[in-house]
Amino acid sequence: MTNLSIQPSQLEIQLKPGTNYVQSYIIKNNGDVSVTLNTSVDTWLPQGLNGNIIYLNSPPNLNISLSNSDLKLGQNFILNPNQSKQLVLKIQGDTPGDYYFTFFVNQDVSSNPSTNSTQLIRLGSHLLISISDSELPTTNFKINNFKVQNPFIDCFFSSVKFSGEIQNNSNYFDKIDNTISISKNNTVINKLTIFPDNVLSHHSRTLRCLNDKSPAECQLSKPLWPGIYQASIDNTSTSFIVLPYSLLIFLLLLIITKLLIDKKNNVL
Repeated sequence: MTNLSIQPSQLEIQLKPGTNYVQSYIIKNNGDVSVTLNTSVDTWLPQGLNGNIIYLNSPPNLNISLSNSDLKLGQNFILNPNQSKQLVLKIQGDTPGDYYFTFFVNQDVSSNPSTNSTQLIRLGSHLLISISDSELPTTNFKINNFKVQNPFIDCFFSSVKFSGEIQNNSNYFDKIDNTISISKNNTVINKLTIFPDNVLSHHSRTLRCLNDKSPAECQLSKPLWPGIYQASIDNTSTSFIVLPYSLLIFLLLLIITKLLIDKKNNVL
């Protein structure tokens, strides 16, 4: 059975125009049969708000090659069971901007004629590359559609769930580094750390929060004290009201029940 691995699985690289970047990959055959492989590079663009991508089936507008003395991009090589091979990718770009592509290791179709094409292995490592004269290119994030899913919250039974989008209006990708601040009576009572997703150039991502090193829905757990609250990210804010609705309804039912019993007793 064929079982391959590639390390690293993703890279974020910043280059100055005209400089070279060299990255070493380790490809390992963890299976029990030999496999014939080759390499390729495909460009992609972000699609939607949740980190999906779409491949353009075209090589990147960069000078990319393998620095291995015995191997070129697209050339076949054999990896035996439990064998590893180092592939050294060399990248050079001259034009400032962002470039997104995947370095693929593909199982060769011609050398596996009995294998169904849907079963052929294709491993990829994503590369996000920013080429800029500055070591820290300027990015510009904007918060869009930030809101509470339900602005009227029951303090005992309802969680406060936030939604929104983070838009990158710059020419370079960057990670989100921000928090949602929740305040009451102008005093901050809690903070939610936003998950550090990469937001690509002129693209948006759905707002997610950090929960035990993993992305999760942004929410405050119940119970909450009654009152008017405000949630804010930088200069963007939204408000919500917490009230003991369930308790009020319970008390109202008790009052109505008592009135009905009293009325019945008076009639008797």
